[in-house]
Amino acid sequence: MLLMKILDIDSRFLKVASHEAFMDELDKHIEGKLASLDDMLGLPSDKHDIEQLIRSVEMQKMKCLKGEISAKRLYRDIDHALSLFKTKHPSFDFQKDPVIVAYYS
Repeated sequence: MLLMKILDIDSRFLKVASHEAFMDELDKHIEGKLASLDDMLGLPSDKHDIEQLIRSVEMQKMKCLKGEISAKRLYRDIDHALSLFKTKHPSFDFQKDPVIVAYYS
């Protein structure tokens, strides 16, 4: 999976972003997409930490949609968030992580 897939703002995200209760809808959206992984053993990173990473990425995308940050800033912020996550979880590879792949596919 490429970083471009994570940066993608698709119709599903726009549907979630259009609600007034964006954070609540975002949490439900994340939980729904990742529900199939609840019984999966041996995830390379803590699922809760990855959900936090996804939430952070999606919030940055919302800021970009609202014009609060530029697309260039969005890219830098997401790249930085992925780097910090990798520091905390050295074996993390966003291109192969099953939680990231499941959410952004």
